Amino acid sequence: MAKKLTGKDILLLLLYLPGKTDKKNEPIIGRTRLTKMIYIFNKELKNKFDKLDESTLPDFFAYDYGPFSKDLLDDIQFFVNIDFVIEKVEKIQQTTADYEESEYNYNEEIGFGNVNSMENDPPNLYSYRLAEKGIEFVEENILENISKQQKEYLIKFKRKINTLSLDSILSYVYNKYPDAAENSLIRSDYIAEAGAKND
Repeated sequence: MAKKLTGKDILLLLLYLPGKTDKKNEPIIGRTRLTKMIYIFNKELKNKFDKLDESTLPDFFAYDYGPFSKDLLDDIQFFVNIDFVIEKVEKIQQTTADYEESEYNYNEEIGFGNVNSMENDPPNLYSYRLAEKGIEFVEENILENISKQQKEYLIKFKRKINTLSLDSILSYVYNKYPDAAENSLIRSDYIAEAGAKND
C-alpha cells in the first residue's frame, strides 16, 4: 500500500526527476526558480496527487519578490545539512529577483536578515540537485508512492520550469496570482496595475 506523500517528498521528487535535459537529477538553478516552482505546484498540481498530505506542504506569503516560503527554505537547508541535497554556487551572478531568497538567514529564529544593497557585491546564484544519499532515498522510499501518470506530470512540470526564463515564471505567477505579488518590490515590472488596465 502506498504511503502518504509529504511536501518534503515532492521537493525531493522534483529535484530527482529529469527536466529539459531528460537526465535524472537535473539541477534546478536559483532559489527563486525553486520557490516559484513549489508555489505553482501547490496551486495547480497538488490535486493530481491523491496520496499527498496537503498539511505538510510549505506555507507561502507575499514578500518583497512575490510568494515566499520560510518553510521551503528550511526544508532545503535541512536536506543540505543531512547530505541529501547539494547546494552549489554557480559562476553567474543572480538577478534582483533571486536576491530575496539569498537574504534568508538560517541562524535567525525569525528567519529573515536585513536586506542589503546588491550594488557593491551581488550574491551568487545557487543550484540544487540531489546527492547520492538523496537519490538512494528517493528510489528506495518515494518513487513507489507515485503512479506513472503522476511521475509524468512532475517531469513535464520540471521541464517547463527549467526551460522558461525566470522573468517568464515571475510574469506568470504575478499575473495569475496577483495577491501573492501585492508586496513585491518589482511588481510593476511584471503586472499591470488595475487602474492602468482600465485607462
